[in-house]
Amino acid sequence: MKRAEVINHCAEVKRRSLARVMSKQGICSRQEAVRWIESGKVRVNGKVAQSPELLVALNAKIEVVGVETPLPKKTLRYVVMNKRRGVVTTHRDELGRATVYDDLRPFLIRQNITERLFAVGRLDKDTEGLLLFTNDNQLANFLTAPENGVPKTYLATLNKSLTTSALEQLQSGVEIKARGEHYVAQPRDIVQQSARVIQLTLSEGKNRQVRRLFEAIGYTVEHLVRIGFAGLRLNLLCNPPKLNSQPLASGECIECQPEELLKGLG
Repeated sequence: MKRAEVINHCAEVKRRSLARVMSKQGICSRQEAVRWIESGKVRVNGKVAQSPELLVALNAKIEVVGVETPLPKKTLRYVVMNKRRGVVTTHRDELGRATVYDDLRPFLIRQNITERLFAVGRLDKDTEGLLLFTNDNQLANFLTAPENGVPKTYLATLNKSLTTSALEQLQSGVEIKARGEHYVAQPRDIVQQSARVIQLTLSEGKNRQVRRLFEAIGYTVEHLVRIGFAGLRLNLLCNPPKLNSQPLASGECIECQPEELLKGLG
């Protein structure tokens, strides 16, 4: 399916509060949305909205009286990095550590890409693998929205062999804590490639989720690579690794099309 078809299909069936949808569409913050709605300045599909809690489709046509809504960017870019270990996913690091943008910048210069790109989600410093950069806010929101369940696949090497009982725990779901909140993380797919190497696919994207998942059942992740994100797949059996049949060495980048990202989704 094409980018617009996938996003619109999911947007039509999913409804959220008007204030939240305005934020997701990049019109304004939720707080600004509430003020504008309550002052009667917002129209949804041509009708004046009465409440910030009004449920609307994610692709609803929203207008704000006296305010120009954002125009789509003329050139949308999609760059995939095979992130190397030891770099952080931030523009500037207070500790002076290398960042993913240090690796991205030379690629952008070589390809004459002048648009400002941002990372879609993040990988922690010691995690390698697929990381997407884009200036497509709509697609980025789609890929990161929890309700869309976009798959992310990881290859984890553990500090010891995974027992049968531990594997059953993973399959049943494990309660973990992140940022003061407890929740149950349940991989949608698990493949034990060897005693210590586990491939698992998640639909969520919480901070350090894979590492916390294994820590909760008594294991330490020694090496972690994200090998799948949305419709992208990194083949580590090749040297250098390949992304959908194209070489992509550690620390390197490649441009891709939105159709590749959305393959199999929707």
